[in-house]
Amino acid sequence: MAKFDVVVVGGGPGGYVAAIYAAQQGKKTALVEREDLGGTCLNWGCIPTKALARSAEVLATVRQAGEFGVTLDQNSLRGDYAAAQKRSREVSAKLRRGVSALLKKNGVETFTGTGVLTGAKTVRVDLKGDVLEAGNVILATGSRPNMIPGVEAGERVMTSRQALELTEIPNKMVIIGGGAIGMEFAGIWRTYGADVTVVEMLPRVLPAEDEAVSAEVAKAFAKRGIKIMAGTKLEQIDASGRTVKVKVAGDGKTTQIECDRVLVSAGIRPNTEGLDKAGIKLNGRGYAEIDESMQTSVKGVYAIGDITGKLALAHVASAQALAAVDAILGRTVKKLRYHNLPRCTYTTPEVSSVGLTEAQAKEKGYSVKTGMFPITANGKALAYGETAGFVKFVTDEQYGEILGVHMVGPHVTEMVHAAAAYIDLEVTAHDAARIVHAHPTVAEAMMEAAHAAVGHAIHI
Repeated sequence: MAKFDVVVVGGGPGGYVAAIYAAQQGKKTALVEREDLGGTCLNWGCIPTKALARSAEVLATVRQAGEFGVTLDQNSLRGDYAAAQKRSREVSAKLRRGVSALLKKNGVETFTGTGVLTGAKTVRVDLKGDVLEAGNVILATGSRPNMIPGVEAGERVMTSRQALELTEIPNKMVIIGGGAIGMEFAGIWRTYGADVTVVEMLPRVLPAEDEAVSAEVAKAFAKRGIKIMAGTKLEQIDASGRTVKVKVAGDGKTTQIECDRVLVSAGIRPNTEGLDKAGIKLNGRGYAEIDESMQTSVKGVYAIGDITGKLALAHVASAQALAAVDAILGRTVKKLRYHNLPRCTYTTPEVSSVGLTEAQAKEKGYSVKTGMFPITANGKALAYGETAGFVKFVTDEQYGEILGVHMVGPHVTEMVHAAAAYIDLEVTAHDAARIVHAHPTVAEAMMEAAHAAVGHAIHI
């Protein structure tokens, strides 16, 4: 039986970060991964979809070349989706090799197989039967796509993973679920010429975002010819015929849509099966219950990432990883305020947010004052020809405290970190308005929205 100070189960952005950090702090560390290092994010999520989104962005820009004084033969222009998909896999492979190199560099011993927690101090690796004894265990087993009851994945009814394996875009696609994943695929596929319909059960797409954000993105998608059916429930998918028949219900009527393929983007399920047998307490939805130091109900066993049910985002898993290792080291663990961690959706236009939405702030009893600045009034965005969107500050009217920042527009996923810092450091809207921003930048829209929140908008 091999002995380690820390055994990490799962090699995604939570697991591999925990393993590297623990090893850097002098702990003898092992990592168990049954598939590819980097987890869903690197291999079948964040990274390959962003590579595809970049290809789509380049294609869309080339189609608009004439607006920028570049003459091209648009009749001979075509998008090669197979090449874009191949590039996306190459990007993932390169980063996966990088993770492997980092683990080796830091002295982390890697085991291939499924790690099974057989006790608070032992992990069995199923492939070769290795048994690892651990001073502490960090569970980072991630999640998998959730399927709607009664619907089975197949060649024409896909999960997000199967969608990333496509090398050819069918003519007509239906996406079930208008969250971040569904909307990102909708934008990519539409750019490559697909007829796309998004079906969302809740009243609006991107339902976790501020209502103004949802409305702006829906409007931008409609202009691109993407059909949005919000407030619409899936009734049935029939893939037995020549086409896939999708029956949906909304506005008091039932509609049947015929398409070539369906993407089911209906959330995730945590990979926590069997953990309750090891004494780990799971909540009613199957997620591992943790305290502020990421420790589960079993002392010395920590859980991070998607299996905690907090925010299923790679950077949240990485932040939890650092917190768990700090707890193992006996250090003070900074409390993670999950609603104040950045959230991004890589559509066109991009979406980013942090903190409370306007509705959430009102529900909490704040006297809310908002400030908005339209991207169309931003000089850099106008020069770039990307003018959809806005920046919205949600503030407490009494003290000027920034409660949330919500953005739609070009490059806003790169700007959200400043907003997160504002909230974390308790910067007021007045303070944010007086932070000098370089001109011309899209980030100036944040300063302008802060000005609007305190009642003296300059450029609108």
